[in-house]
Amino acid sequence: MAIPKGKNEYKINSTKIVAFGISHSKEEMELSLCTDVYNKLYDVKENIDLVNSLQDTGFDKMLIMQKIFPNDTKESWEIGEAYAQAYAESNLSAIIPWGITRDIKKPGSSLPGADIIGLYRHDSGTYFLFGEIKTSSDKNCPPGVMYGEHGLKNQLEDLCQKKELTSQLVKYLAHRLKGGTLWPQYTEAFIKYMYSDQKAVHILGILVRDIMPSKEDLNTRAKALEKFAVGDRTIELVGIYVPKDELKKFPQFIQEERGRRSISNVRKE
Repeated sequence: MAIPKGKNEYKINSTKIVAFGISHSKEEMELSLCTDVYNKLYDVKENIDLVNSLQDTGFDKMLIMQKIFPNDTKESWEIGEAYAQAYAESNLSAIIPWGITRDIKKPGSSLPGADIIGLYRHDSGTYFLFGEIKTSSDKNCPPGVMYGEHGLKNQLEDLCQKKELTSQLVKYLAHRLKGGTLWPQYTEAFIKYMYSDQKAVHILGILVRDIMPSKEDLNTRAKALEKFAVGDRTIELVGIYVPKDELKKFPQFIQEERGRRSISNVRKE
């Protein structure tokens, strides 16, 4: 199931980077939440594989599922991150190999480094993909999450400038993909990365909003990032707009979807 591309709302004129905004209708949003977003949020495919691999232990399948699948309530920002990642995989040529919670050891916490770690498919080959995601209902355009030490501005600039940061992410990705089906793509991206003085990386910033779409959300940031689009480094900014005041309802919607899936699993048994 692919996340809908959505309605084109604006495009920012730039010869160096790609920046645009799209909107999802309520129907498109709900379809996304109950399919790919939910699966990304709870790392469903990986956890199902784990459950199946443990069935020969003799324990009841439902009991194993209760232990393997996370049962914590997700916050709006976590769901927003999963929404952005799922959208990127469906529409932005992104390969993001694992869900947002797989490496989190304490529910509700976030990981340092980057929100998006993966690979980017392009006509010229495969590149490393690193990016950041922010979710905001702030009525100001741009929203406050763009600024400050942990704002989208600083985080994206760090990914463009700090080679030690991208090198750590490259190493982290290697440990996760070595020996798997994506290893050939990783090695292709690694070769490009090394031959380009570590510049062959696709940087992606995604802003998830529930206000009227506004070009001002990304316009200033797009212009400021142009100077970092050098060599083989490419930069993309995307605004994803869901209907007004829907972000605060995300946790309830996800909980309801969990309930529906739990009932479905019981019936299958």
